[in-house]
This record gives sequence, C-alpha cells and structure tokens, in this order.
Amino acid sequence: MENMEKASIIKTAIMAANQYIYSKNNSNMILFQHQLDVLLGITSRGSDLKFFHPRNLLPTECLTVIIDIMRETGEIKPSLIIKCLQLLRNLAADKDIRESLHESFNLTPVLVDIIKHTCSSAVNSLCMESLHLLQRITYGHKMVLQESYVQDLLDFIIQHITDPAEDCTQVCLGLLVNLCKDNFAVQTHLKNLENSKRLKRTLLKHISGSESNLDFIIYSISVVTSVWLHDQEYDMVFKPSNLNPMFQSIFNIILKGETGMSRRYGVDLFKEILKDGQIQSTLSKFSHLSAYIDAILKLIPASSTETVVMIFELLLCFCSIEGVRSRISRSVLSTLDFNGRQQFSDMLIGPVNQVKEPLLATVHWAQQSPDTHDEAPLYALDFLTEIYEELIYSNTRVKYSAHADLMLPVLLSSLSSEIDIDTDLCVPRKHCKKKVKSLQLLSVLSGEDDIRKKMVAMLSPSVYTQLLDFQLINNRVTLHVSKVSLGGEDWSEEGVHIVIFCMELMSKLRKYMPNLDGLFCSLVQDNKLVPFLSAGLTSADRTVVQTALQLFTFGTSLDAFPTVLIGDSMASCNARKREMTENAGSTPLTLGSTFKSMQPPVSLSHNHNGDFSRSSSSDQDASVQSIIEKMQTGLEVKDINRSEIIDIYEHKIQAFQTKENHLQDLLDAKTLALSQADRLIAQYRSRRAQYEAEAHKMRKLLKDSELQSEEHRERLNDIMLQKEKLSVELEQLSQEYQKLEHISEEHQHLSAAYSDITDRYESSQKTLLSLKQELKTLTEMHEILQKHNESLKQQHDLASEQLSKLQEERKQLSKQLKEKETKLHELTKTHSKLESKYEKAEKERAELETGLDKMRDTLNKTEQTRKQFQQQVSSLELVCKQHEADLLSKDEQIKELSTQLEKHTQIAALIHSLSSGKSESGASVAK
Repeated sequence: MENMEKASIIKTAIMAANQYIYSKNNSNMILFQHQLDVLLGITSRGSDLKFFHPRNLLPTECLTVIIDIMRETGEIKPSLIIKCLQLLRNLAADKDIRESLHESFNLTPVLVDIIKHTCSSAVNSLCMESLHLLQRITYGHKMVLQESYVQDLLDFIIQHITDPAEDCTQVCLGLLVNLCKDNFAVQTHLKNLENSKRLKRTLLKHISGSESNLDFIIYSISVVTSVWLHDQEYDMVFKPSNLNPMFQSIFNIILKGETGMSRRYGVDLFKEILKDGQIQSTLSKFSHLSAYIDAILKLIPASSTETVVMIFELLLCFCSIEGVRSRISRSVLSTLDFNGRQQFSDMLIGPVNQVKEPLLATVHWAQQSPDTHDEAPLYALDFLTEIYEELIYSNTRVKYSAHADLMLPVLLSSLSSEIDIDTDLCVPRKHCKKKVKSLQLLSVLSGEDDIRKKMVAMLSPSVYTQLLDFQLINNRVTLHVSKVSLGGEDWSEEGVHIVIFCMELMSKLRKYMPNLDGLFCSLVQDNKLVPFLSAGLTSADRTVVQTALQLFTFGTSLDAFPTVLIGDSMASCNARKREMTENAGSTPLTLGSTFKSMQPPVSLSHNHNGDFSRSSSSDQDASVQSIIEKMQTGLEVKDINRSEIIDIYEHKIQAFQTKENHLQDLLDAKTLALSQADRLIAQYRSRRAQYEAEAHKMRKLLKDSELQSEEHRERLNDIMLQKEKLSVELEQLSQEYQKLEHISEEHQHLSAAYSDITDRYESSQKTLLSLKQELKTLTEMHEILQKHNESLKQQHDLASEQLSKLQEERKQLSKQLKEKETKLHELTKTHSKLESKYEKAEKERAELETGLDKMRDTLNKTEQTRKQFQQQVSSLELVCKQHEADLLSKDEQIKELSTQLEKHTQIAALIHSLSSGKSESGASVAK
C-alpha cells in the first residue's frame, strides 16, 4: 500500500514536470514546486529509499525529467532548481541511487554547468547546494581530466581554495579530495599548475593551523597525501614527529565527526596513509592507540548502519598492521564477561543500542539481514574472522565453549536462510556474500577443539546439501551463460564461492562427523561440481584459487574424479572471459525500434469508436432536426404524438451522454499514450545525452591521437636524419679507434714495467716505517709503567683512610633508614583510604554521565518524531486544499447541469402546452 502511494505521488510529479516543460508559466511552476515538496517529505533523512531504486521505471522517469529541467539553467528560477537539488541530495543518501546519478543520468556536468553560470560573481545558496550534491555524487568515482567540465570544475575549486574568504572553501576541499583520489592525471595537473606553490602553502596552512575545524585538516591532509605523499619536499609533513598529532586529529574527527562525510574521509585517509610501511610502524608505536581503539569499539553498539560500516572498515585496516590486531582482539575480549553466557541469546534479540560490549554488538550486527542493513553484516563477519584468527592461532586460549555458544547459532541461522532469486534488486548477491563470510568464519572456528565439538553436534549434513543443491540448480555457472545474456542481478561468482568454501568446511569436519566423509567424496567426484571448480581455479581471488586447488589435489587421488572435464571447462571459461573483454566496447541498441515497438495501438481503436458514435448519432440528429423544423413551421405536427417527442428528446440526451463517455474514453487513452510518449522521450533524452557525451569523448580522443601521430611523424623524420649523420660519424670514429688501439698496446707494455718498479719501492718504505714505529711504542710503554706504579702507591694510602670514614657513615645511615620506614608504613595506610574514597566518587560520576546520555538520546528521538509529524500535517493540509478545489469544481458542474435540466423541462412544458392547445382547438372546430 505504501509503495502504491509513492507510485501515485511520483506519477503526479512527472505529470507536473511535463506540464512545466511544455508551458513555463507561474501556475505550472507552483504545481511542480508543490509536488517537489511532497517528494522531499517522503525522501527526508531516515526514510526508506528502496522504492526509488534506479531499476524501477517510475523513479527513473522522474529523475530524467527533473535533470532535464535542471539543464535549462537560464530559463528556470533559482528557487525551483534549489528544490530539485534538495530532492536529489536526499536521494543521494542511498549508494545505488548516488552511483546511478553520476553514471547513468550524467548529473555531474549538469551541476558543473549550474555552478559555472550561477557562481560567476559570488557564491550563493544555489551554488552551495550544487557543490554539496556534487561532493556526494563524485565520491568514489574517477573523473576524466580531458572532459571540459572537469577542467572548469578544477579551476573553480582551486580559485576558491586559494582565496579562502568565502563559505564554500570547505566543500571545495572535499571536492578536490574526490577528484585527486586514485587519479594520476588530476594529480599531475595539480603539480604542474602555475599557482601550485600557492595551493601548497594554503593546504599546509590548513594542516598546521585552524585546529577548531577538523574538516579542513582532514581534507588538506587527504589532498597532500594523494598528490605529494612521495615528494621529497613534503617528507617534513609526514615525518614521525608530525605523524602523532596527525593521528590524533584523524581519530578525533572519526570519534566526534558531526557529519558522515567527514568520518568517511577520515577513514579513507587512514586507509591511504597506512599503505606506507614507515607510517604503519609509527602507528603501532603510537602511545594513545589502545585508548583510541577502545573508544572506536564503543561506537559499534551506538552507531547507525552507515557509521558502523566505516568503523568496521577502519578496524579491518588496523588488523592488517603487524601487532595491532592482537591489541584489538584483547580490547574486544576484555570487555565481555563470559560467566553470564545464558543471557547471550536474550541480548542478541533486543536492539543493538542496548548492548554495551563490542563483541556482542558485532555479533548483533552480523546476524542482521542485508535487506535492511546493507553491507554492515558483511563487515561484521569479516571483523569477527580477524578476531578469532588472532584468538585461535595465538596463545590466547580462554573459554572456547562460551565463544561457541555465542557465535554458532548466529552463523547457522545465516546458512539456513533462504535466498529470493526473483527480486530485482541486489539482495540475492548480498545474501550469498553473507553465506560466504559465515562459511569462512566457521572454517576459522573449526581450528579449535572445543568449538569444533559443538559445531559437529549442531551441524547436520542436510545444511551442506541444502546449500550445494541450491547452487547446483540455480547458479548461472551451470548454464554456461554470460552476465549480459540473462536479466537481473548476477550472483554466480558469489555462488561459486559458497560451493568452494562449503566444500572446504566439509573437508575439515569430515573426520569428526559421521557419514560426512562419504558425502564429501561423492560430491568431489560429481560432474555437477565441475563448472564450480573450474570457475574457482580461474578466479581473481587468491583464497578462492588456493581452496579450489586443495579440492582439486584431493580429487585427483580419487578414481572417478573428472579431470578431463575440469580442463575442458577451464578452457571454455577462459575463452568466455576473453570473448567478454573483446565485446566490451560493442555499440548499444538504438532507441528507434524500441520506441516504435513500445507505442500502444491506442489511436486506431479509439478512432474506430469515435466513427461508430458519429455514425449512430447522425441519424438521430437528422430526425431531431426535422422535428424541430416541423415545430417551427407548424406543419404536420398533428401527425406526431407527445410521447414520441419525449422519447426523441430522451434518446437525444442518451446519445449526448454516450458521446460524452466515448469522448472521455478517448481523452483517457490519449493522456495515457501521451504520458507513455513523454516517458519514452525522457528516456531518449537521457540516453541521447549519454551518447553525445560519449561521442564528445571519442572526438577528443580522435583529435588527440591525430595530433600525436603528426608529432610522431615529425620525430621519425628527425630520427632518420640523425641516423644518417651518426653513420658518417661512426665510420670516422672506427678509423680513429684502430689508431688508438696501436698506441694503447705500447702504453700497456710500458705501464707493466713501471708498476713492477713502484711495487718494490713501496714495500721497502713500508718495512722501514713499521720498524721505526715499534721502537717508539716500546720507549713510551716503559715510561708509562713507571708513572703508573707511583700513582698506585698514593691511591692505596688514600683508600685506607676513606674506608674507615665510610664505616662510621654507614652506621648513621642505617639508623635514619629505620626511622623513614616507619613513616612510610603510616603514609601507605592513609593513601589506601584516600583511594577507596576516590573510587566511590568515580562510580557515582559514571552513573550520572550514563543517565545524561540516555536523556539526550530520548530528546533527539522526540525532536525527530516532532519533525516527521509536522511534515505529515503539511502534506495533509495540501491534500485537503486539493480536495476542496475539486469539490467546488464539481458543485459548479452540478449547477450547470441543473440549469440545463430546467431548460429542458421548460421546453417540454412548452411543447405540452402547445400540443394541448392545438388539440382543444381541433375539437371545437369538429363540433
């Protein structure tokens, strides 16, 4: 029901947008703004945006029409464009919609065009909205520098960063981070700018100063890291003395970031700088690292889905650093009390914000469904895998049975959940990924004896057969088709991973579970497993290839293993991949055929109905007209009865009603055909814009290639001329070389004789010098020994006198030490009493802080609900106004119909009076 309401709202918004496109007057603009306000209400923060997925037809058409309106920047009022930008910004909160806005709808050049035309003199609210939306949709996308709009955007950004007197400097820095990320062309362009030094000084100024605004620091460090990380002149920024305050700033913005984007950039910056080995070692020695890890782990139960994904990404990045993973695992396990393991199931049922322990909160996130929480369960399972790898494969061995009670029910429920393959969205793929990560975690947990025993007791062979049978029946790998040939989301690769890791888990548990060894051997020899093994062996993932190789080596030891079939399947898989790469640049289909095929045959059917209505009513019109003429002339009216005249008028009214119904049907059909045509035209416009952009790219590439070819031709001619000159010079040099060879032979003979003489002379000089030095050393040693003997006698006398003095001092010090020990014992007692009082005060302060946090959470929730109710009331008031207007129009129609009815009754009374008067006159004449 909710989806139907959203569909009707989007339909009305599309109709209002089309009306505004066809006639740009104030009434249409107000109607379109009203529909945009309604869409803003249903897409506000926290709303479910699944219905607006770009795979659905209605949202795609709505976005196409809105972006087409935004293209006409000069003809539209800024207030309307701001509404459109706010709606797109709400929709950009969803990852899939954000990617489609950049890739499918080409929104980026439209926004750059708006910024170029509206921000020429000064930055206004329209420019700021465009910049904020542009920062959102360009995140994670690589921009092509050769595009003209990218050059314009870079000029605008650098101008407003180097002149930071305006409010848009922070957004421009975030945009520059997006453009520089993994983009070598943009990085070299920034290095070769004329005002590159000025840009560097501005960024360094933001890094060293403005400590109140952490966003400036994060953005500036991100740009410097992307562009100048490996330059020698910027080693001073990343030296060890500067890294510790840099780490502290990044941790602060991750922990206290006001917006999700600032946290996102902080996590990305950590992932970028930790690629350097020196920075990794500095982070592992960071003194406050353990405290910051504890603070980040406390965010897991108290964060939204988007924030917790960032936290898991950061923790997984830290786990890849040597020595840091053990700290994280200790911090996670130190907060959980395994004595209360009976309450695990109850705690996992409730909301995640009621769980305080990071491990329980991570397990809570891991058991969530990807339908509602997107990638958070997948990252939670990866983090648990890292923790238990460190826990099991190190010497930390504590209460493994409690760990099994906590983890195994969650993992088994995720393996037994069903996958809906008929849905249009990316849900099956995410469910398959969750099953893969659950199997990997179970494989890690099976390395410990206590957990393996419970796993064997809880797992049954039906779990394996259910997983494998589903993939053997429904996976596309078994059908030997490409991703393009079938519709819907392709999850075949994840299905292959499920089969590979499920077989790996079976191989680890087959010795401990009854009847599992025979099932495993029969599955390895089954021909249905051939495409999965071949796909695993040709996979791009290293762990999948290694696991598939282990299964293959085990299978070769069996008699009925289909080695030849696996070889053929691998060959066909490689050929299919090569064919897909060759056909990747094929041209898409044109829109002409699809447009003609999708048009409904409305005009023919409704024209036929219209002709029928005109032919059936033409006879009635002729008869009525003849009767009217007879009534006007007064001739032959006596031949017609009154009942016949009333029947004729009733028939006439019925004919008008049927004609009106036919006309209404025609109007509905025409409006439907018009809306379909508008939708197709909008799709055609969006695709035409894509094709024009691609054609523009191809033209630029062709021009560049022609210029490069001309340059290469000129270079080739110069090289040929240089080659001829060099050949002449080489002949001259060869003649000179022969002469020099004769001279060098004579020189070698003379140098050999000279070297013999010099060697003899040097050896004799060395022996003479060594003898002189030995004589000097012996004389010096004799003098030193005499002096040393005299000094030793004097020292012996002094030492005997000092020893007697020290004995007396020792006796005095022993007395003082005893007195001080008694005083220290009394001080320790007073110190212990003060510590107990301090601990009580600290506990009371912690309880008060928790109470304050709960009150703040409830206040935030009530404010959000109040805002939602206000939005709903405003939308309902607008709907009531529309209904009142409809009722007034219907009242006017009823009045018009009543007036027509009164006219008809008057005509009938007049006819009746005329007929009665003439009949009475005829009767009197007859008498």
